[in-house]
Amino acid sequence: MEFYAENQTSFFDLRNGDWTKNSWIRKPENLKMVHESFKKFGYGKLENLISKSESHFLIEGIYIKRNFENVMDSLQLTYNKPEIQTKYYAEFWNRRKAENNDSIVYQIIREFNSMKSDKSQRNYKNQFVNDTLFDLLKIEFNNDNLNSEKAELDFYTLKKYGFHQSAYNLLFERAEYSELELDRENLKKELSKVTEFTYPWLMDTEK
Repeated sequence: MEFYAENQTSFFDLRNGDWTKNSWIRKPENLKMVHESFKKFGYGKLENLISKSESHFLIEGIYIKRNFENVMDSLQLTYNKPEIQTKYYAEFWNRRKAENNDSIVYQIIREFNSMKSDKSQRNYKNQFVNDTLFDLLKIEFNNDNLNSEKAELDFYTLKKYGFHQSAYNLLFERAEYSELELDRENLKKELSKVTEFTYPWLMDTEK
Protein backbone atom coordinates (compact mmCIF):
# COMPACT_ATOMS: atom_id res chain seq x y z
CA MET A 1 0.00 0.00 0.00
CA GLU A 2 1.40 3.41 -0.96
CA PHE A 3 0.78 6.56 1.10
CA TYR A 4 1.34 10.15 0.08
CA ALA A 5 2.03 13.42 1.90
CA GLU A 6 -1.03 15.44 2.89
CA ASN A 7 -0.88 18.99 4.20
CA GLN A 8 -2.78 19.56 7.44
CA THR A 9 -4.53 22.90 7.04
CA SER A 10 -5.94 24.89 9.95
CA PHE A 11 -9.44 23.94 8.78
CA PHE A 12 -8.61 20.25 8.27
CA ASP A 13 -10.98 19.07 11.02
CA LEU A 14 -13.97 20.46 9.14
CA ARG A 15 -13.64 17.36 6.95
CA ASN A 16 -12.09 14.83 9.27
CA GLY A 17 -13.12 15.85 12.78
CA ASP A 18 -16.11 15.82 15.10
CA TRP A 19 -17.86 19.19 14.77
CA THR A 20 -19.39 18.92 18.25
CA LYS A 21 -15.88 18.78 19.78
CA ASN A 22 -14.14 21.15 17.35
CA SER A 23 -12.75 24.17 19.20
CA TRP A 24 -11.17 25.69 16.06
CA ILE A 25 -14.52 26.38 14.36
CA ARG A 26 -15.82 28.11 17.49
CA LYS A 27 -13.35 30.99 17.19
CA PRO A 28 -15.00 34.06 15.62
CA GLU A 29 -12.19 34.70 13.11
CA ASN A 30 -12.37 31.10 11.87
CA LEU A 31 -16.17 31.17 11.58
CA LYS A 32 -15.79 34.37 9.58
CA MET A 33 -13.18 32.83 7.26
CA VAL A 34 -15.25 29.72 6.57
CA HIS A 35 -18.42 31.75 6.01
CA GLU A 36 -16.77 34.21 3.61
CA SER A 37 -15.10 31.37 1.68
CA PHE A 38 -18.42 29.48 1.43
CA LYS A 39 -20.19 32.69 0.46
CA LYS A 40 -17.72 33.45 -2.34
CA PHE A 41 -18.08 29.88 -3.64
CA GLY A 42 -21.86 29.97 -3.28
CA TYR A 43 -23.81 28.33 -0.48
CA GLY A 44 -26.28 27.02 -3.04
CA LYS A 45 -23.60 24.73 -4.50
CA LEU A 46 -23.05 23.20 -1.05
CA GLU A 47 -26.67 22.31 -0.34
CA ASN A 48 -26.06 18.57 -0.68
CA LEU A 49 -23.90 18.76 2.46
CA ILE A 50 -27.16 19.08 4.39
CA SER A 51 -29.73 16.30 4.18
CA LYS A 52 -33.12 17.93 4.79
CA SER A 53 -36.71 16.81 5.24
CA GLU A 54 -39.78 18.66 6.51
CA SER A 55 -39.16 17.54 10.08
CA HIS A 56 -35.36 17.20 10.46
CA PHE A 57 -31.94 17.81 8.93
CA LEU A 58 -28.55 16.10 9.08
CA ILE A 59 -25.19 17.83 8.68
CA GLU A 60 -21.78 16.15 9.22
CA GLY A 61 -23.37 13.38 11.28
CA ILE A 62 -25.28 15.84 13.50
CA TYR A 63 -29.02 15.08 13.51
CA ILE A 64 -31.43 17.91 14.39
CA LYS A 65 -35.12 17.10 14.66
CA ARG A 66 -36.38 20.42 13.28
CA ASN A 67 -37.07 21.99 9.91
CA PHE A 68 -33.85 23.61 8.65
CA GLU A 69 -35.40 26.80 7.21
CA ASN A 70 -37.52 27.29 10.35
CA VAL A 71 -34.46 26.93 12.57
CA MET A 72 -32.46 29.46 10.55
CA ASP A 73 -35.30 31.99 10.54
CA SER A 74 -36.01 31.51 14.26
CA LEU A 75 -32.34 31.81 15.25
CA GLN A 76 -32.20 35.17 13.50
CA LEU A 77 -35.43 36.36 15.12
CA THR A 78 -34.51 35.27 18.66
CA TYR A 79 -30.97 36.68 18.89
CA ASN A 80 -30.71 38.96 21.96
CA LYS A 81 -34.45 38.60 22.58
CA PRO A 82 -34.73 36.30 25.61
CA GLU A 83 -38.41 37.23 26.00
CA ILE A 84 -39.31 35.28 22.81
CA GLN A 85 -36.76 32.46 23.09
CA THR A 86 -38.05 28.96 23.64
CA LYS A 87 -35.76 26.51 25.48
CA TYR A 88 -34.06 25.33 22.27
CA TYR A 89 -33.13 28.84 21.07
CA ALA A 90 -32.24 30.11 24.54
CA GLU A 91 -29.80 27.21 24.96
CA PHE A 92 -28.34 27.76 21.49
CA TRP A 93 -27.65 31.45 22.04
CA ASN A 94 -26.41 30.91 25.62
CA ARG A 95 -23.84 28.41 24.27
CA ARG A 96 -22.72 30.90 21.64
CA LYS A 97 -22.42 33.68 24.24
CA ALA A 98 -20.33 31.37 26.45
CA GLU A 99 -18.05 30.74 23.46
CA ASN A 100 -17.88 34.51 22.70
CA ASN A 101 -18.96 33.95 19.11
CA ASP A 102 -22.65 34.88 19.27
CA SER A 103 -22.33 38.10 17.23
CA ILE A 104 -20.48 36.47 14.30
CA VAL A 105 -22.88 33.49 14.35
CA TYR A 106 -25.80 35.93 14.20
CA GLN A 107 -24.15 37.83 11.32
CA ILE A 108 -23.60 34.56 9.40
CA ILE A 109 -27.20 33.42 9.95
CA ARG A 110 -28.58 36.82 8.91
CA GLU A 111 -26.46 36.89 5.73
CA PHE A 112 -27.25 33.24 4.93
CA ASN A 113 -30.98 33.92 5.23
CA SER A 114 -30.78 37.07 3.08
CA MET A 115 -28.86 35.20 0.36
CA LYS A 116 -31.94 33.10 -0.35
CA SER A 117 -33.52 36.19 -1.88
CA ASP A 118 -30.51 38.37 -2.73
CA LYS A 119 -28.19 36.81 -5.29
CA SER A 120 -26.02 39.94 -5.67
CA GLN A 121 -23.91 39.24 -2.56
CA ARG A 122 -22.47 36.01 -3.77
CA ASN A 123 -19.54 36.96 -6.00
CA TYR A 124 -17.20 39.48 -4.48
CA LYS A 125 -13.69 39.84 -3.12
CA ASN A 126 -13.27 39.69 0.64
CA GLN A 127 -10.13 39.76 2.76
CA PHE A 128 -11.38 36.89 4.91
CA VAL A 129 -11.73 34.40 2.03
CA ASN A 130 -9.27 31.52 2.38
CA ASP A 131 -7.96 30.77 -1.13
CA THR A 132 -7.00 27.19 -0.27
CA LEU A 133 -10.47 26.35 1.06
CA PHE A 134 -12.09 28.15 -1.89
CA ASP A 135 -10.01 26.13 -4.39
CA LEU A 136 -10.79 22.86 -2.57
CA LEU A 137 -14.52 23.65 -2.77
CA LYS A 138 -14.17 24.30 -6.52
CA ILE A 139 -12.47 20.93 -7.02
CA GLU A 140 -15.03 18.96 -5.03
CA PHE A 141 -18.30 20.69 -5.87
CA ASN A 142 -17.80 22.31 -9.31
CA ASN A 143 -18.02 19.16 -11.39
CA ASP A 144 -20.79 20.02 -13.86
CA ASN A 145 -18.38 20.39 -16.80
CA LEU A 146 -15.66 18.02 -15.72
CA ASN A 147 -13.21 16.97 -18.45
CA SER A 148 -9.61 15.75 -18.66
CA GLU A 149 -8.21 19.26 -18.81
CA LYS A 150 -10.02 20.38 -15.65
CA ALA A 151 -9.09 17.11 -13.94
CA GLU A 152 -5.39 17.77 -14.60
CA LEU A 153 -5.75 21.35 -13.34
CA ASP A 154 -7.44 19.98 -10.19
CA PHE A 155 -4.57 17.51 -9.75
CA TYR A 156 -1.96 20.28 -9.92
CA THR A 157 -3.95 22.53 -7.60
CA LEU A 158 -4.01 19.78 -4.97
CA LYS A 159 -0.28 19.14 -5.50
CA LYS A 160 0.51 22.89 -5.21
CA TYR A 161 -1.18 23.06 -1.80
CA GLY A 162 0.58 19.90 -0.61
CA PHE A 163 -2.47 17.60 -0.76
CA HIS A 164 -0.65 14.69 -2.39
CA GLN A 165 -2.88 11.94 -0.96
CA SER A 166 -5.89 13.89 -2.23
CA ALA A 167 -4.21 14.19 -5.65
CA TYR A 168 -3.62 10.42 -5.66
CA ASN A 169 -7.30 9.87 -4.81
CA LEU A 170 -8.29 12.12 -7.70
CA LEU A 171 -6.27 9.90 -10.07
CA PHE A 172 -7.36 6.51 -8.77
CA GLU A 173 -10.13 6.64 -6.14
CA ARG A 174 -12.79 9.16 -7.23
CA ALA A 175 -15.74 8.02 -9.32
CA GLU A 176 -16.24 11.37 -11.07
CA TYR A 177 -12.69 11.26 -12.52
CA SER A 178 -12.49 7.53 -13.29
CA GLU A 179 -13.68 7.70 -16.92
CA LEU A 180 -11.47 10.63 -17.93
CA GLU A 181 -8.31 10.33 -20.02
CA LEU A 182 -5.38 11.09 -17.73
CA ASP A 183 -1.73 10.02 -17.75
CA ARG A 184 -2.27 8.58 -14.29
CA GLU A 185 0.97 6.64 -13.81
CA ASN A 186 3.20 9.55 -14.84
CA LEU A 187 1.22 12.05 -12.78
CA LYS A 188 1.47 9.73 -9.77
CA LYS A 189 5.29 9.85 -10.03
CA GLU A 190 5.14 13.58 -9.22
CA LEU A 191 3.65 12.91 -5.77
CA SER A 192 5.70 12.63 -2.57
CA LYS A 193 5.44 9.29 -0.77
CA VAL A 194 5.36 8.92 3.02
CA THR A 195 5.39 5.90 5.32
CA GLU A 196 2.17 6.61 7.24
CA PHE A 197 -1.35 7.28 6.01
CA THR A 198 -2.90 10.69 6.70
CA TYR A 199 -6.60 11.25 6.16
CA PRO A 200 -6.96 13.28 2.95
CA TRP A 201 -9.19 16.25 2.22
CA LEU A 202 -10.44 14.65 -1.01
CA MET A 203 -11.76 11.34 0.23
CA ASP A 204 -11.63 7.94 -1.46
CA THR A 205 -15.14 7.35 -2.85
CA GLU A 206 -14.44 4.11 -4.73
CA LYS A 207 -14.39 1.67 -1.80
